[in-house]
Amino acid sequence: MGTIRNGANGRFSGKAGSVIGSSWKGIDYIKGLSKKRTKPSTEEQRIQQARFYAISKFLMPIAPILRLGFGQVNADRMTPTNAALQLNIAQAVIGTYPSFELDYSKILISSGTFIGGGATAASVNSGVLTVDWDFALSTLYNSKADDQVIILLYQPTVDEFMTAPVPPLRAEGTVDITIPDHLLGGKGHVWVFFANRKGTKVSRSSYLGELDLV
Repeated sequence: MGTIRNGANGRFSGKAGSVIGSSWKGIDYIKGLSKKRTKPSTEEQRIQQARFYAISKFLMPIAPILRLGFGQVNADRMTPTNAALQLNIAQAVIGTYPSFELDYSKILISSGTFIGGGATAASVNSGVLTVDWDFALSTLYNSKADDQVIILLYQPTVDEFMTAPVPPLRAEGTVDITIPDHLLGGKGHVWVFFANRKGTKVSRSSYLGELDLV
């Protein structure tokens, strides 16, 4: 893949013959078209493809959350989604080929050094998800009362995610989120992370466990 450094011939985008022009973060690139595979995939390649599919199927629907949660991870070299895929494929995909599964407790939906919410806890009662966290502020980490609290619930039977309609703030210390009826009756997995208002500081996400959605 070649980089257009000086733009002497102007920006190039789209397909032209055997090359494609594209741009990412203001940098123009040219890359060759993929060649058709003439040899069958090796077993090692099939295993890696299956591992990639298992985690990408989970992560792709929450790409907007990943853009915040992984926005500061190797930002000069890869997109937030690719950073999330790279980290999670290594630690959260378990089992043996072809029956790979996800260890939800090891999935990260954010990665950073910002301060989290201490002894965070989650529970479900009468169709309402309640999440509590420590709202004390830290001068060392420069946390603020208006830091956002990003909460994610996943119901694997329905294969659907849910978040708070509006992210609560650190100072609130707790939030109640009504769970839609079609998500009730099964199990749900919950994660939480914290971010400053500008999204330039993000905490490592915490897995709050598997809950009965009742």
